[in-house]
Amino acid sequence: MLGKLALAGIKNRRRDYLVLLAGLTMSAAIFYMFANLATNKAFIKANAVASSASLIFGFGAVLLILITIVYIMYANSFLLSMRQHDYGLFMMLGAKRKRIGELVFLETLILGTVATAIGIALGLLMSKFLVGFLLDSLGLHLAHLASFYVPAIIATAVLYVGLFILASLFNLIHLTRTTVLKLLHSDEQANQTQVKPFRQAVAGVLGLILLGIGYWALAAIKVLQTAAIPLALVTITLGTYLLFRATILMFIRSLRKTAWAKKHLNSFLLGQLNFRVHNYTRMLTIVSLLFAMALGAITVGSGYHRQLPMMAGNFGAYTIAVHDKTAQEQRLIDRLDIRHQATYTQKRQGKMVYYNAAELTKHPFEQLKMTTGDNVKTSYVTESIKKFQKTGPTDMDFLGLATNSQRMLTPKIVSASQFAKQSGKMTTVTTVRVKDLQRDTPTIKKLAKLERQRFSQPAEMTIGSYQSYEMMTGFFGGLEFMGYFLGIAFLAMLASCLMFKILSGAPGDQRRYRMLYKMGVRYQLMRSGIAKEIGILFLIPGIMGIIDVLFGLQMFKPLMQSPMSPYLGIGSTFAIFLGLYAIYYLITLVLYWRIVLPKTAVK
Repeated sequence: MLGKLALAGIKNRRRDYLVLLAGLTMSAAIFYMFANLATNKAFIKANAVASSASLIFGFGAVLLILITIVYIMYANSFLLSMRQHDYGLFMMLGAKRKRIGELVFLETLILGTVATAIGIALGLLMSKFLVGFLLDSLGLHLAHLASFYVPAIIATAVLYVGLFILASLFNLIHLTRTTVLKLLHSDEQANQTQVKPFRQAVAGVLGLILLGIGYWALAAIKVLQTAAIPLALVTITLGTYLLFRATILMFIRSLRKTAWAKKHLNSFLLGQLNFRVHNYTRMLTIVSLLFAMALGAITVGSGYHRQLPMMAGNFGAYTIAVHDKTAQEQRLIDRLDIRHQATYTQKRQGKMVYYNAAELTKHPFEQLKMTTGDNVKTSYVTESIKKFQKTGPTDMDFLGLATNSQRMLTPKIVSASQFAKQSGKMTTVTTVRVKDLQRDTPTIKKLAKLERQRFSQPAEMTIGSYQSYEMMTGFFGGLEFMGYFLGIAFLAMLASCLMFKILSGAPGDQRRYRMLYKMGVRYQLMRSGIAKEIGILFLIPGIMGIIDVLFGLQMFKPLMQSPMSPYLGIGSTFAIFLGLYAIYYLITLVLYWRIVLPKTAVK
């Protein structure tokens, strides 16, 4: 009987429950995708990419668990806010408090179990297609990566079902200790906080000091090393909380004295924020930090993806060298956007390789020169043939033009007449330097593969800056992949936390907006007022999160030496991220409209 009643309650409010179910399902799916990577020992051991980022996997797992706990807490708050009035009516009509507690326990557990099961199934599909698409886009190929992984399924199920059992117990205890009158009028309670200017000023100054310490710790990561991150996390969290607590309420009350507050529904909007923003301080602090971590993770990931080709270009005078090019290789070369190309004839005999001085005079071999210091600059220079005959044999790029499966051959530059008389196997080598390595990577990859197949060279003997690019992709690929992955996960979770916290107050606003409608307030004014109110709640953590990111990127400067920079190209990354954040705002806004606006007005 109790089970039927619980299912009937879910069915009667199926629209609201579908919103909650969709959010919880996506949360479980994201957690499964991450657990699928973090718990797969064979995957981590088999891939140099993943091994280099094992610390990030562990750190990300802890963060994601904490975020999941916060997320379920707010989702449960939304669930409880929808049903408190109904439970109060049941008690008033004679239902026993114990039976109502069992009912809410069962409803919460059913919803959580269904969301977990669907979330794991969705996570299996996303692991197969979405993670694969992300890896392909980044050019990473990882071994032992399977979409179906039993330990990840168990970890997700245990965490989510366990958290929902705790949430069910919390709801049971809350309902059994709350009076019927409070349940019936739960949506009519307000929290009016007194403003004490001196305390607010002290909290604001202390918040700024703590934020300053946190930002300094991130910039001084070379000095503080591993202590920088926990120090920054604690100080920035406390600093943000104190700053929000000190400034937001004072700012809202100062706005109420302006002429803007007297227009349209702005006075009502500020009143709404004035009563609820104090309870939102913790949530806004959490969301701003998650916003910063999500945006920072995606910025760093895209930074590595964008700048690795640039960094690789500083490790070679040419992108790739092709020996005795075939018609197929020539067609591939013709597809490249070439900055410099030259072809030289070689004669190989024993451990020596001979070059024609006349060819090197006509097409001098370009050498890479790099300036030292913080601001590294590269240039390509040529030398006279007389000087190059002495320096060329020691230049690594020039040495790399002649290799066999075991070693590099010793180069020697001789005159045209000597070269004609010299015996040995004659070959040609064509050096190519492209303008944009990232754009031409697919074509160059095919050229490198053909070279290795034709000359049986191991991958580490592939010459040119493309070899450096492959090595750096293997080393930094874990950071790049985790940056994108954690960024997407944090974005989904933070926006959902904010959405459910806002929606948990929606049932209480229904009566207020119904009264406004009866007083003759236009429907469009109510819509725009809600849009402003929710927009402010999304804007506050967004602004603070962007500030955190701009300071927090300092910690990646030691990993991104010049010409690389964590700030390079952040404009496009910020625009894409803010676009996704705006989509969550619009989803929240539409759901809020559907819940609070009078149905007669909607029609």
